[in-house]
Amino acid sequence: MIERQEAKSIGEILRQYLKVTQLENLAWEERIAQSWQSLLGDEVTRETERLRLEEGTLYVTLRSPSLKNDLMYNRRQIIEEVNRMLGSEAVKAIVIR
Repeated sequence: MIERQEAKSIGEILRQYLKVTQLENLAWEERIAQSWQSLLGDEVTRETERLRLEEGTLYVTLRSPSLKNDLMYNRRQIIEEVNRMLGSEAVKAIVIR
């Protein structure tokens, strides 16, 4: 016999989805932050102010303008390395600020 579940509103389903997605993003952010130095080295790590993952986009805030420029040219490679480390295609794009 199949049990019936209570009907949920679309708003409730969306809230649950966003909650799960935000928790997943926080978990990915933590893993990225823990591996950032081994992925990109000491200099980049020292100059990194913040890493934030939102809807598949990794936002990287750096202190050094020249380093920002260097990383801009290597975005595709960084995405590939981060995703390889995560074992997932969690990062689709990078915004370097």
